[in-house]
Amino acid sequence: MLISAPTDDATLLRALESRGPMNWERALAVMDRHGLDGLIVGAPENVFHATGHWPQIARTRTGQPPGTFALITRRDIEELGLVTSSFLYFYTWSDGRNRDDVQTWLYNGLGDESDFGPAPRFEFCPDQKAEPLSSLESHRRAALDERLAQRQSFMDSGAALVQAMQDMGLWQGRIGFDDPVIQEVAERHDMPGDLILADNILREIRLIKSPLEIALMRRAAQANVLALNAVGAAVRAGATHRDLQSLYLAETASRGNKAVFLNVDRVSSDLSQEAIKDGQSLFLDGVSHFMNYHGDYARTIFVGEPAAAARQAAEAAAFGWSAIREKLRPGLRYSEIVTMGQKAVTQKGFGATIGFSPHSVGLAHTDEPGELAGGFYHKPDLTLEPGMIISVDCPVLDTGIGGSAHCEDLMVITADGAEPIHSLHEPVIVI
Repeated sequence: MLISAPTDDATLLRALESRGPMNWERALAVMDRHGLDGLIVGAPENVFHATGHWPQIARTRTGQPPGTFALITRRDIEELGLVTSSFLYFYTWSDGRNRDDVQTWLYNGLGDESDFGPAPRFEFCPDQKAEPLSSLESHRRAALDERLAQRQSFMDSGAALVQAMQDMGLWQGRIGFDDPVIQEVAERHDMPGDLILADNILREIRLIKSPLEIALMRRAAQANVLALNAVGAAVRAGATHRDLQSLYLAETASRGNKAVFLNVDRVSSDLSQEAIKDGQSLFLDGVSHFMNYHGDYARTIFVGEPAAAARQAAEAAAFGWSAIREKLRPGLRYSEIVTMGQKAVTQKGFGATIGFSPHSVGLAHTDEPGELAGGFYHKPDLTLEPGMIISVDCPVLDTGIGGSAHCEDLMVITADGAEPIHSLHEPVIVI
C-alpha cells in the first residue's frame, strides 16, 4: 500500500498489517551495494521495519537476545521469512494479519539443542466450548492451524532459525545480521556462508523512507507538534521541569503518540525540579512517536518580557533555521548545512552561538548510519537524498543571556528541495 499524504490512523494500521514499512527498492539497492545475498534481523526495530510487527518479547525482556527473527533475500526482496515461537505467533503476530508473503518457522522454546525433529503441539488457550469462540479467538486458532499444517514446528529457536536460513537460501553466500545470537547459532551449525555485521547497513536502508514511512512520520510529527505547543501554552512561572515533562506525557498520549523525552531549558533529566521564573526565556524540545516513527520539534517560550539578550538569541535561532530551511535540497552535505546556518546568522549581525546539527529521524530520534571510531559511532557527513527526513537542531549555546532558545522542525527532502512534514508555527510562544 503506497501512502504518503496525511491519512487516518485506521488506514495506517491496515497498511502495517499488510506489509512492513521498509523501502524495498532502497533495501535492494543497499544490499547490492554491499554485496549481500540476504539479511537476518532480530533487533525489534529491524523486525518491525521488515514486517510491520514489533516483537512483544522485546517490550518485556529488554536487553535479552531476540526470539523473533525476520529473513530477507535479495533474490526475492519482498518475500519474507519469520521465525518466532508458536505461542507468540498465536498470541501476537496473528492478530489483525493474514500474510501470504511471509513464510513462517515456529518453535516451542528458546534454545539451541540441535533437535530438528517435530515438536509436540501445545494447545494454547484451550476451547472449553461453553460459548462460541469470538472472532479474535477463531482467527488466532485458524492462523496457527494453517501454519502448522504447512510446516512442522521445532523444539527450539535455534533449529527453527537454521531451517529457515537453509530453506530461504541464506545458508550460503554473504549474509548480513544484526545480533550476536544469529552468528552463534550459524557457527554452531557450521554455516558455510559469510556473516557480515549489518547494523550500519540496516540504518543506511532506513535513511530513505517509503511512502508508508513518510505517512507515518507525518502522523507522528503533527501530533508531536500539537502536544508540544499545548505544553508551551501552559507554561507558567512556578511550574517545574518535571511538571512540564508530565504534561507532555499526557498531551502526546491524548493524540495517540508515546513520549520519548522533553528537554526543558537545556535540561533532559526526569528528576529536575527547577522552577520557571517570570521574565525567563526557555525552549521546549520534544520527541514522541506513533507506531515507532518519531516526531521532533522545538520552540522558544517567553514567560513575560525576556531579557534583551535572550530575545535576540531567539531571533537568531529562528533566522538561522529559516535560512537553512529555504535551501535544503538533494546533494547538500550535513557539513554544508552547518556552514550555511552559521554564515546566515553572522551576516545578519547576530552574535549568538548556535549549534546547527542535522540528523536523520525515523525509527529513532537519530536514525542514520555512523562511522566506526574505536568501536563507537562517529557522526558521518551524509549527503541529502530524496526521501530522507531530517531535523536541523538550532539551539543557542550561549549562557548568561537570561535563558535558552531553540527552533526545530522536520523536513522531507524532495526531488528538488524540501518541505515540512507537519504544520509550521511561530518560532516563539509568548506567555
